[in-house]
Amino acid sequence: MESPPETMVEEREEHMVSPTGGNPFRKKAYFLKPTLPSCTDEPPFELPRCFSSSLPTHFKPKSWHLNVEFYGWRSSQENWKTWVDQMAPVHHEKWKEAGIYEAIISSTYEIRKVANLGDGFAEKWCSETNTFIFPWGEATITLEDVMVLGGFSALGASVLSPLQSKQMKEVGEKLIEGQKEIYSSGKKAVSKRLWLKKFMNSGNEFEHEAFLAFWLSRYVLVGSRNSIQNSVFSVAIHLARGTRIALAPAVVASIYKDLSLLKKAKLKYARFQFEGIIHEVDEK
Repeated sequence: MESPPETMVEEREEHMVSPTGGNPFRKKAYFLKPTLPSCTDEPPFELPRCFSSSLPTHFKPKSWHLNVEFYGWRSSQENWKTWVDQMAPVHHEKWKEAGIYEAIISSTYEIRKVANLGDGFAEKWCSETNTFIFPWGEATITLEDVMVLGGFSALGASVLSPLQSKQMKEVGEKLIEGQKEIYSSGKKAVSKRLWLKKFMNSGNEFEHEAFLAFWLSRYVLVGSRNSIQNSVFSVAIHLARGTRIALAPAVVASIYKDLSLLKKAKLKYARFQFEGIIHEVDEK
């Protein structure tokens, strides 16, 4: 008798919660392997030590009073959707060759943000292991997750790959000149809005590269500010020529870094609050 074929997805009945909230209910669901047995079973391993230094089990996000901005989670602009619709008929084959077609198209849709849920996940994050430490065991965001959910490639050249040909370097210089022109108009930063306004429907020979630089800065390799970063120019130029770039590892590394920074900030705030309470007790 032949054994069943190996698959990356496992189907089983578990307690699930609707995206809109409510009480858990049992239903059939699909899980990416490897998965743990049902949460009613004992975990077959010892949890990392950082679990004991985590925040309280019952998380109350409204009590933290921390102003957290999710720079990479903004509503899709109508102008961006229009720009994608204009560029897709001309460049979709290059996008597919570079492995970014689905990721670009998905950036035109809006994903509902639940900020408190992000805070809750940060509470369970362990920077030592880059995993979430839940009562039932460890889990993390993997390369496979960003490949399946984000449409980013795990294979290809590094995001740090330099520009080789003279023509590619010239395009890079033109993109930098475009930045300088925005600065010279009296602007303190090259915001994504100004970048889109300058290059959309511009007819420039490097409009495609400018388009990809906007996409990378807003939806993929997001910086700490709402601006276009020089660091994405070489990646945009490679992608515009159909070169596959391994974006997935860079995205995962960025997520790990941001979760660690958020966890560190919350722990620092927790210690500050605790020391304040102890100080009040001592004064009394």
